[in-house]
Amino acid sequence: MAVLIPSLLIVLGAGNSNTQSVMALCAGASAFSLMAAALFLATRPKFVERAVGGLDRLYKAHKWIGISLLPLVLFHKFVGMDLEGQIVASGLAKTAVDIAKIAFLVLVPLLLLSWIKKLPRMRRDLIPYHIWRIAHRLMGVVFIALSLHQLFVAVPFNANSVAAQYLNLAAVIGIGSFLYTQFFAPFRPRKFTISRVEKHAAATIIDATPKGRGFAKLRSGGFAVISFAKKGLREPHPFTISRIGADGSLQFSIRALGDYTAHLRDAVAVGDRMSIEAGYGNFDYQRGEETQLWLAGGIGITPFLAFADSLTAQNTRDITLVYCVGKPQEAVGLERLQAAQSRSDLFRLHLHVSSEDGRMDAAKLVETTKLEMPKTGFWFCGPAPMRRSIIQDLKAIGKAPSSVNFEEFEFR
Repeated sequence: MAVLIPSLLIVLGAGNSNTQSVMALCAGASAFSLMAAALFLATRPKFVERAVGGLDRLYKAHKWIGISLLPLVLFHKFVGMDLEGQIVASGLAKTAVDIAKIAFLVLVPLLLLSWIKKLPRMRRDLIPYHIWRIAHRLMGVVFIALSLHQLFVAVPFNANSVAAQYLNLAAVIGIGSFLYTQFFAPFRPRKFTISRVEKHAAATIIDATPKGRGFAKLRSGGFAVISFAKKGLREPHPFTISRIGADGSLQFSIRALGDYTAHLRDAVAVGDRMSIEAGYGNFDYQRGEETQLWLAGGIGITPFLAFADSLTAQNTRDITLVYCVGKPQEAVGLERLQAAQSRSDLFRLHLHVSSEDGRMDAAKLVETTKLEMPKTGFWFCGPAPMRRSIIQDLKAIGKAPSSVNFEEFEFR
């Protein structure tokens, strides 16, 4: 919609402008509209997060918007518009054009960062996280500059046209969202203190206790956005909550998958202050089928740990958890899963160690669980290639599950 609506309005309001100008203008308006949408998503609006199916999918949408901007921006710049005689090359209009030229030189490198990260076999830590965060902040500054450009160079339509009003609205949303993330969003999180740190073989396990008011209602398996009052860890980052304590305490089990999480493992200590913003996520087994298969790959066990903690003797769902790890010592929270199995007769745990049992695949999954897959809801958290392979092979052998529920699991 952020591409279709401005393009349609441009076409309807372009009058007798030639095709080249209209196409270039559509590309520019679409890019501007998408930038406003990306800045809005960066505020993490909960109603949008619930609508798209979780914080992980909201972040994925934000990422793909950034990737799609580059071809639109390049098309707008290099195809260009034949508007000779329609732009007054003086005053505010000239200044706006000059600003846009500078903004273009800043914007293209920022967008290239998004493309670089999508190249095959690209290392996750190639671009340091603090550089990534600075680039995102600069994107907001560039958007403000481009807003001045679209405000004062309103051709071939005038400032009162529907197209101009739409772009003005996009400017207000984008600028407002950027200012919110920079000056108001930092006040949303609640303060916690780290009470325990365990450097497990597969993860850094952090327990945090609220300083004052914690979170009254959180769903098992949800996301929180956390940061630490420590150099290199002050920028907010999303992680799944692996335990919700009755006293309001929260636990995070974080694997070192990139520069931020590797630094976190070395830097955090008991007594450190944390800021936590919670209540995100749509990964909730309680809205699923009566028979469920949970499949965890590595540190993808985190939401299932919280799920298992919530199981009681009164649990009525038939649940089988297959937990895949490379080595036995990499299993996180195994004692909690075994305790849940003791509490609930309908919860079964299978630990699959690939170094001993081989790679998990669809055939092994069916053989291990003995479930009737067409009647079973499938809940997955782990590496995306593993999920795609398992689902594809289950379909190929006629064992497709009743539903598939998963987290994108691409945070670093």
